[in-house]
Amino acid sequence: MRSLVYLTTRLPSQVSDDLQAAGYDVFEALEISEVWFLCEHQKIDLVVIAPDVEDQDQVEIQLRQPIIKMKPETSAKDILWELSNLFPNGTQHVQ
Repeated sequence: MRSLVYLTTRLPSQVSDDLQAAGYDVFEALEISEVWFLCEHQKIDLVVIAPDVEDQDQVEIQLRQPIIKMKPETSAKDILWELSNLFPNGTQHVQ
């Protein structure tokens, strides 16, 4: 199963719920330090940065992970479309 971290400033999140329903393992984080911890201790394929996170570009530079930065109008459906392009084999890891 593909694992994602959803960095946001508000929980619970409908985006996280929608991504989980689509078959992704989603970890939620409120701070960048939580994202670092998860990336160090879990196999994280991608970090999704919510539009409410300030200074998304700086977060991206600090993480050095594959990232999707959301805009205010971005929906879970948009993220799922982007994920289907990044991971054409779906939610499963390719061995």
